[in-house]
Amino acid sequence: MFINPYESLNNPGRWMKANFHTHAGTGPNTCGAYEIDDVVRLYKEAGYDVLAITNHDCMIDVGEYQSKYDILLFNGFEYSQDRHMLCIDADRTVFGNHQDVLDEVGSMGGFSILCHPNWIVKEYWPWEEISKLSGYTGIEVYNSVIFRLNGTGLAADTWDYLLSRGSLVWGFADDDFHRWFDLARSWNVVYAPARTREDVKAAIIGGCFYATTGLVLNSFSLEDGVIALSAGLWDSYVKDNEYRFIGKDGQILDIQHGESGKYRIKGDETYIRVQVVSEHGAMLWTQPVYDGDLLSRP
Repeated sequence: MFINPYESLNNPGRWMKANFHTHAGTGPNTCGAYEIDDVVRLYKEAGYDVLAITNHDCMIDVGEYQSKYDILLFNGFEYSQDRHMLCIDADRTVFGNHQDVLDEVGSMGGFSILCHPNWIVKEYWPWEEISKLSGYTGIEVYNSVIFRLNGTGLAADTWDYLLSRGSLVWGFADDDFHRWFDLARSWNVVYAPARTREDVKAAIIGGCFYATTGLVLNSFSLEDGVIALSAGLWDSYVKDNEYRFIGKDGQILDIQHGESGKYRIKGDETYIRVQVVSEHGAMLWTQPVYDGDLLSRP
């Protein structure tokens, strides 16, 4: 049976713009350049609804800024003792090996995202090492700050590797904000009943969100074995985009051009995810429609 992570689009709710990788504050380990107040204000002005502050191995309580700027803020930290992970909505900073940290963050009701899998070198996060982990929610399929550093911020190869081996992980796009010119270069758009901590986390865990560098998902459905979607630029006369339907091991199942895309499931696919590309290179990644008998949470 193929499962559509966007099934809840049939229910009342709202789309919310979110970033889960943000460095703010000028104290030790923050890796930031500006005070938290300024960073939160900038994200609010850029149209964000949800923001996590994730400094290196330290947590700063940002609750005081939530009502001030009318934005849903998550406390969190970026685990940096070894290969980096975002630990969102944890109660405190956790140290130890990766699995122990994932377990502890999960026990606190938080969720974790593996950071920039191709930073510095291909497989900064070795695939075999990731395959041994459990309890994380997803990976950064796109990290925009890496494109001004080393390696590549794109990690679709890691995503397809994990999905193809039965690990149901979601793809995130994050700014990894450090300086003002990192703001709003990539983001996640979450669909949830309301802008509450519980609803947003449930949507993230369930995969009802997409990652983007500028494109907007207008519609997504799975009916009678057909995946149908449309995406575009916000309020633009440009309607045509490229729709790439991608399956196991990153195989391109179909490429279509136009205002929308459709793919009829054959039945032997492990998963089908869609990458939409605009005329100027902006991209959007949907979460995969998947065979529930073949994929499960790591």
